[in-house]
Amino acid sequence: MGPEPSMIKFPIAFASGLCLLVSFAMADLPAEAPAVEAELPRSEQLTLGMLIDDVLERFPAYEELPARIEEAARFDAKAGSLLSDAMSLELRYQTGQIGNNDNLREYEAGVEFPLWRLGERRASRRVARDMETEADRFADWIRWRLTGVLRSSLWRIELTANRVHRAEKAAQVSADLLYSIERQVGIGVLPRSDLLQAKQDRLHSEMRLVEARVEHANAVRAYRIITGQNVRPAMFRETRSAKTGIDEQHPALAYSAAQLARATAEYRLEQESGTSNPALLLGARSERGGSDTSYEDSVGVFLSYPFGFGAHANADVAAAGTRTAEARAAHRAQLQALEVTVHDATETLAGAEQEFRLARELNELAQQHLSMSLKAFELGEMNLMTFLMIKESAYGAEVGASEKEIAWQSAIAKYNQAVGELP
Repeated sequence: MGPEPSMIKFPIAFASGLCLLVSFAMADLPAEAPAVEAELPRSEQLTLGMLIDDVLERFPAYEELPARIEEAARFDAKAGSLLSDAMSLELRYQTGQIGNNDNLREYEAGVEFPLWRLGERRASRRVARDMETEADRFADWIRWRLTGVLRSSLWRIELTANRVHRAEKAAQVSADLLYSIERQVGIGVLPRSDLLQAKQDRLHSEMRLVEARVEHANAVRAYRIITGQNVRPAMFRETRSAKTGIDEQHPALAYSAAQLARATAEYRLEQESGTSNPALLLGARSERGGSDTSYEDSVGVFLSYPFGFGAHANADVAAAGTRTAEARAAHRAQLQALEVTVHDATETLAGAEQEFRLARELNELAQQHLSMSLKAFELGEMNLMTFLMIKESAYGAEVGASEKEIAWQSAIAKYNQAVGELP
């Protein structure tokens, strides 16, 4: 009894063509994905640092920066003033009987000058300096946050572009395989069951391609929304930072420390301010008695100095102390969060490198298995279903190896982000 139709030796032309197609699809591909580059071209002139500079003002948090700078400048101007607040004009009129010129009449006018308490002006200047420092650290924090967003976005595009590129190659192989099998079925070399299997393989590869294209389109769209750019940097791979932990210059920690310093300065200012400020009043009075025919003029100086203690002052100081305690707690929480993030990024990076090396070895074995299966398929020693399973496994190994390499490079970027390394 002769061999089953599906095990009949293929014509040399069909087998050789199939070998070339599968070998081309499973060969190592370049890091860039030419098939999808037209959607978001790479720019050799654009670097990650330049991209950050271009996009910085589009970042939502940047809206706060001018207001913070203005606040610091205004407070510094106030702290540099000789007066603690704006001057005010006081007017007073008094008479024994309205409309009767024979009764008592008094006219008084004065200007009130709010004064600083002892130590209050110095404390205000300290608050102004800390506000300015906070605004500067906030700007660094914005740049750090934006860098993290762009790093994630660029590597997401890289990952999805790789999937599209490889899915396109696999879909082409499945389409060419289906075409060849249709011809063999037409001349009676292969059974129709093999044709059904080949059609299923093509549909599966097309579904995978559609899914990959949707993921990539979403990644590109998100990048364009964030950046407003139609190009991306050609080179954005990074080397691991030499930093091994969190230092005081980390943008997030430095900003948190600046917030704590401002809250502490405001607490000290509240202690120096008391309930209200002293005031100096310079005034002039013109008065006439009921029987007098002429006015008598005089000038006066008045000084008011509120007590800087009591229930009202203590309540304000306590509220400022609460805000300082909240800032101190937030600073400690920020430090702990950064330390956890660095630890996780370190372990993730080490694991990603190991996974990439293992995936590369696995891919080499899978491609060797595919090559051996092709020979067996050519000789009629393997049916189509088994071959398709091996081909699918080899495709998965190839995609897995390429994605693990991208994940490794992405982990380097995430580590640099965690330790506060900026391009």
